[in-house]
Amino acid sequence: MNDKILVVDDEESLRLTMKLKLKAAGFDVDVAEDGEAAIERLKNQKFDAVLLDINMPRMSGIEALGIIRQQFPQTETIMLTGFADFSTAIECLKNGARDYLVKPIDTTELITRLKSLLRSKSSEQALFEVQRQYSSIFFNDLLGPLKEMRDSLEKALKLKGKSDTTQREKLIKDVHDKCDKIAKEIQMLLDFSHTEIEKKTSEGASINTTELAERLKQLREKVK
Repeated sequence: MNDKILVVDDEESLRLTMKLKLKAAGFDVDVAEDGEAAIERLKNQKFDAVLLDINMPRMSGIEALGIIRQQFPQTETIMLTGFADFSTAIECLKNGARDYLVKPIDTTELITRLKSLLRSKSSEQALFEVQRQYSSIFFNDLLGPLKEMRDSLEKALKLKGKSDTTQREKLIKDVHDKCDKIAKEIQMLLDFSHTEIEKKTSEGASINTTELAERLKQLREKVK
């Protein structure tokens, strides 16, 4: 499924030109003439990104950006600005816009930035999905060892005599080994998630979270 883009600008010629060029680049594109029309489009359809002009009648791009960040936080926003509005564009970045372009828009640069932004978004979502899938499993896996560690420490604290030194050392070593195992498993999850997703992103390949989850499961078996 192609990424869906909403182009918002009060200049009809610019809207249509960008629509044609973005569609030629493989995007699914819709247009709106101002901020109010853009918000209505967003209420009825899901868009991956919005190209949002700053200066428009009825509702400016700045006003629309605030509403988009509040009501449609999963939609990325790139601001379109004239050179005179450069400082305003910087403020938009501080308020949640992901990027900005200065008019006249270089279509090649726009497409490059859009693809980079959407790949980054896809990576973040995939990382979240992999971590979500396994967070509950890891949580359950940790409960047992943590309880055993607590019990071992309680037993070690109750051993006071010299004759109990060997047993105390054995209990403490057991706790140490379990801590080491837990740390390795958590680090493995983090390293695997970031490495695999960055690799897929750099290759421009789609990210299959089911495949990642299965490979992660196999790695976890090796840690145990």
